[in-house]
Amino acid sequence: MNKEFRLTDKAFPLSNGKLKIYASDIKGVSADNFVFDYARKYREAGNKPPDLRDLLGKETVYTSYDRNRYASASVWMLSIGIDDYGNIKCKNSKSDAVSYVEYFKNQFRKFNQNSDDSIFNAWTLLDKDATKDSILKVLKEIATRSSTHDYFIFNFSGQSNLFTPDSINYFFPYDVSGYIFTPKNRKTGDTINVLNSMISQNLLQEYIQLIPATNQLFISEAGPSEKFKTEFIKSLMNNSIALAGILNKNRVIIVPNNYGLDDFNCGNRNVGKAPLNYAITTLDTAYNIYNLFDEGEKADRVAYLLKTMLFQCQSSMINESYLDVFFEKKFLKEHESVSGSTDNKTRGIKPKQEKLKEIAGLTGKRYALVIGTNNYKGEGWYELSNPVYDATEVANELENSYGFEVTLLKDPIMDSIYKAIRNYYLTLTSNDQLIIYFAGHGDYDNGLMDDGFIVCADSKAIDDDPVRNSYIQYSKLQKMINKIPARQILLMLDVCHAGVFDANVLGKQRDNPASNITNRNVLEFLKDKAQYKTRKMLSSVGKEAAFDGGAGKHSPFANLLLQVLRTRGSGSNGLLTLADIYSVLQTASMNESATLKISPHIAGFGDNDPMSEFILIPTETKN
Repeated sequence: MNKEFRLTDKAFPLSNGKLKIYASDIKGVSADNFVFDYARKYREAGNKPPDLRDLLGKETVYTSYDRNRYASASVWMLSIGIDDYGNIKCKNSKSDAVSYVEYFKNQFRKFNQNSDDSIFNAWTLLDKDATKDSILKVLKEIATRSSTHDYFIFNFSGQSNLFTPDSINYFFPYDVSGYIFTPKNRKTGDTINVLNSMISQNLLQEYIQLIPATNQLFISEAGPSEKFKTEFIKSLMNNSIALAGILNKNRVIIVPNNYGLDDFNCGNRNVGKAPLNYAITTLDTAYNIYNLFDEGEKADRVAYLLKTMLFQCQSSMINESYLDVFFEKKFLKEHESVSGSTDNKTRGIKPKQEKLKEIAGLTGKRYALVIGTNNYKGEGWYELSNPVYDATEVANELENSYGFEVTLLKDPIMDSIYKAIRNYYLTLTSNDQLIIYFAGHGDYDNGLMDDGFIVCADSKAIDDDPVRNSYIQYSKLQKMINKIPARQILLMLDVCHAGVFDANVLGKQRDNPASNITNRNVLEFLKDKAQYKTRKMLSSVGKEAAFDGGAGKHSPFANLLLQVLRTRGSGSNGLLTLADIYSVLQTASMNESATLKISPHIAGFGDNDPMSEFILIPTETKN
């Protein structure tokens, strides 16, 4: 229940120390469902799992961190099939889309050894239901409801084409009709540019990058040429090998090598399926399609069998070279090997986290002040939906994955924030680390004050407080934080006009002072960088407004930040740096969709040494 005694969660016991959780929002609308493996949580902590009565009697049964770490994997699938493109008709797109969902559901039952279909979540959008808005709406919902350990499966069966001058491939939703080279808006009299009615690969990637699921599978036979495969893979990897490595997604892409077909004959028989659908849905029953995520021999074997299925058809139209199975992680490892980027990684036994802290000279404690403000007393400052939610999840991740002692303030008044900062000034030592995170409203006065401000829960209306005495002024905050004794301090601001904290935003922006650890020996990097005094700030925007996101959904900044934190440095030599976080956030600066766009800013301030870098060392995992 929440503080107003509304029922928000229902729990049903399953076998082997698991609970089936159904969560609702404050309006009673279903918001989530998952299987919570509470027994594993307690065993990893070295404790005996409680009996069910004791567990349900606790004030907190599970946290958002538990939801991401100890939930049994669920599947989130979007399958799109469009046969009707006006005077152009596809034969099997709709039936393929439907059969994919049924096939992946049955395969997951066997793979998971669980008949609970409620953890298989699928949307099948066919013809008139497969509009651009409907497709993007489903992707948004999956981004909100899925978690790190889940599976995301995307299929598009229909038409697409590459258009100049940007040479980007566009998928044709139901909004578009006609031949692939001469598409038009389906609605007569619609004067909108037809490209704006389609879904570009770049736009698709913007929505997919917000989906936290690590295991992701993409299937599409919509490619009009050999360029489709290359462009599709590049867009999903953000056109950056380094960035893909940081996010460390286990992504698999199945596409044709050349022109995609909608129908074909296997031997002398028309199978009523597209080749990819036939190869996948008739896979040898000794294997499971989810073995594609195994990153080993099973995955390679499944890929081989998919190609073999088409070879055995002995069709004049296709052979085993028709399809390609692209493994992103395998590609990244091969790239590292060829480029020599593995040569300088730590060899032999990986150092323990305490040893890494000792080498870095960060033998003190790690502290975090995390602040989220939804509600404001001052007139003109409307209620926000997500800062407290964002702050709570960031706090959980810093505490559980990185060992920070977290102070979480929800809707705090100004004095309580100043009190917390002063306490850090009085108690921290030079070997400590400190992260300060703000989410909420921000303000900027380009007149008399010529400064930016954090709006607090008790900040007055601007007309009642024109010099902002009830606000936290950036220049004052900067001086206070700089005086805190900790050698490494990082300030993160997800508020409007946050970049103004760095005075250079008002003029020419300085170069990014951070650097990542790709191709660097971890121990050497720690010795080089951690010795310097670090005063860094990271903001979600520069001088402009920041988007809050829909109710119950993270802001774009918080979403990507959490995804990077949850990798625990697994894709970047076991450490996370501010540069890693910033490079991921930068991808959203190119987003086509305004509500998903951010313009992150990074800078040093105060006594920051230009050679420094803020470093996050994950805690030891207990697997």
